[in-house]
This record gives sequence, structure tokens and C-alpha cells, in this order.
Amino acid sequence: MTSTASPPPLLVPTALAFIAGYADAVTFVGARGIFCAHVTGNFVVLAADLARHANADEWLKLATFPIFVLAVFLSTHLHRRVGQSARLLLLLQAMAFGAAAAVPWALTGNTAHWVVVVLAVVAMGMQNAMHRVAPALGPMTTVMTGNVTQWFVEKVLPGAPENVTKHRSLGLIILAFALGCLGGAFGVQHFGFAAFLAPMGLSLLVRSRL
Repeated sequence: MTSTASPPPLLVPTALAFIAGYADAVTFVGARGIFCAHVTGNFVVLAADLARHANADEWLKLATFPIFVLAVFLSTHLHRRVGQSARLLLLLQAMAFGAAAAVPWALTGNTAHWVVVVLAVVAMGMQNAMHRVAPALGPMTTVMTGNVTQWFVEKVLPGAPENVTKHRSLGLIILAFALGCLGGAFGVQHFGFAAFLAPMGLSLLVRSRL
């Protein structure tokens, strides 16, 4: 196990939630409606596109699923073989985001688009795996549906007094994800895929605190 047993309160999960919302918004806005964190959502988008007679490029949405699964598999394998796995995965995630930000300077057209999507999906596959191999990182930060459900259930049916702080923390994680979505959408609109430099920096910041 890594040194993630006692992460700084709230810093790690809120930063990871911001990263997830940000990255998802960047690819959805900048890569023609592709989710890189919530990859199963791409099935819905793909079905809608096919119903509207979308072109063959839309099949990239389906390709995100095996890419994501492979990233999760390799991340879990690294956890089994290497110590400090969360720190290593965060470093690799930062490198993937950095590479995605640099792609438009090296490639153009559909090739650049595909490579950016692959790198972003790999980065978020690693983040999904992190929560499974290092539970001390906090609740899942890549998909908020379960967290929102839990937050409202606990709001109506409050638990023990010691869970009040945990409930507030979950609310901040949800807020961080929402702010990340806003940041990613506006970031890619103004800076293109160079907007991925922001989650790259945040990944390195989280790594420095573990």
C-alpha cells in the first residue's frame, strides 16, 4: 500500500474531482461529444449519433471503452508490482495530460483528435483505478451520480454525528467536480487542448501531497 493512508483532509479528493470534471468537459466540448472519464456515457452519445446517421468517426466513442479497460487493467497490474502505486499513477496521469496538451503542436486533423482522446481516456482510466487500489484517496471522483445520491440520502436521513464532516466533504467533492466541468468547458473553448495543462499541474500537486 502507498502513503495514501493519511492524505491531507479534502485536498486530494477535491482536486481529483476537479480533474475528472475538467477532463470530461474538455473532451466533450473539444472532441465532438466524447466523455473521457464517464466512458459508458459514450454508448448513449454513440447511439444518438448513429440514429442521426453520423459519420464513421463517431465509432471513436465506442473505442474509448476498450482503451479505458486496458488503462484500468495496466494500472491495477502496476499496483500489484510497484510500491507507491498511487504516486506513480498520478505521475503517469500528469504525463498523459501533458502529452494531450502538446498533440496539436505535433499532429493535425483527425489524427490529432484521436490521439488526444486516447491520452485523455488513459489518464482517466488510471484515476478510476486509483480509487480501487488506494481507497484512502476518498470516494470515487470520476462519476458523481453515486456521490450525489449518497449526499441527498444522507441529507434526508442523517447518520451519526461523526458522519457530519464526511457529509460536508462529499458536498465539496461534488462542487469541485461541477467547477471542473465549467473550467474544462471554458478552457478548451479559449485555449484548445492546451487546456489539459491545468489537470496536469493538479495531478502533480496531488502527487506531492501523498
